[in-house]
Amino acid sequence: MSSPFAASGNKRRFFITGGAGFIGSRLLEVLLPEAHVAVFDNLSVGLPMPAARPGLSTFLGDIRDPERVEQALREFEPDTLIHLAALHHIPSCEADPRLAVEVNVLGLQTVLDACAKQGCKRVLLASSGAVYAVADQPLHEDMQLHPCDVYAGTKLSNEHQLALWAERTGASGIIARLFNAIGWGDPNGHLIPEVLRRMEGAPAGSHIRLAMGNLHTRRDFVDVRDLATGLAALANHAPWPEQRASAYNLCSGRETAITDIVNGLARCLGLTVEIHSDPALRRKVDRPSQWGAPEKTTETTGWHAATPLDDSLQEIVTEWQKHKANA
Repeated sequence: MSSPFAASGNKRRFFITGGAGFIGSRLLEVLLPEAHVAVFDNLSVGLPMPAARPGLSTFLGDIRDPERVEQALREFEPDTLIHLAALHHIPSCEADPRLAVEVNVLGLQTVLDACAKQGCKRVLLASSGAVYAVADQPLHEDMQLHPCDVYAGTKLSNEHQLALWAERTGASGIIARLFNAIGWGDPNGHLIPEVLRRMEGAPAGSHIRLAMGNLHTRRDFVDVRDLATGLAALANHAPWPEQRASAYNLCSGRETAITDIVNGLARCLGLTVEIHSDPALRRKVDRPSQWGAPEKTTETTGWHAATPLDDSLQEIVTEWQKHKANA
């Protein structure tokens, strides 16, 4: 018997693991109302399940629970699964590598096994720009892969898992290598939420001194809304390879020093800041550069990161100030 969630018309059916999260909540807004979307999330990062609306189905569950994953896939009957669910925060992965492997590696395998059983033949995996070997140049999809931390190691494992699953089951995989996401509402303890927390309470016009870890690192920062449109572009417009997985970067193509991000946030708050390095805050493993090349994705789908960095920072600060005022 067909599921009550079965397709109507010719609309695509996307199942998003981690769909209530920082990126997933934006992605579903891009996909709706042109598609039916299911969100599968355990709400572990503290963000709410998206509100009910036409075309949206929600499932509370953990990707490590095979029965729950299979049940949700069986009920919704997706044609494409987008896998965002993961333990992202690098220090947390370093502190508990066993948990990182359990969630990121075993969790994905649970999802892939369920897809094989329920007949979902397309999986788009959110991987990371951190899977590349360190290089002081733009990172292209065909360059050497050599992760430097636990999180990146789990993402490279995911890429191999997806490729093997596609080969063995006759399915198709797309790997989206996401570079550093920024935007309002990031629930993980990444750079920008941490800097704003430490700048809180400083009156406009004041000068502050801020201790940071490594001061010379550079990253490719991408607005979370651009990452959402990029994932949608890959899911809808990239060719799905037969019995293998193809990789695409989702990046801005520009690198920015961490200190420039801190100074940019300070300007938005009307502050000046003096930054100094505190050895106690330095990560033991920290790539000096992580800078992506977006050309393959742009040529294939037409996507590019459209939001200027200054606009992203200003919106983050504006929304943060509104949140503090209403708290």
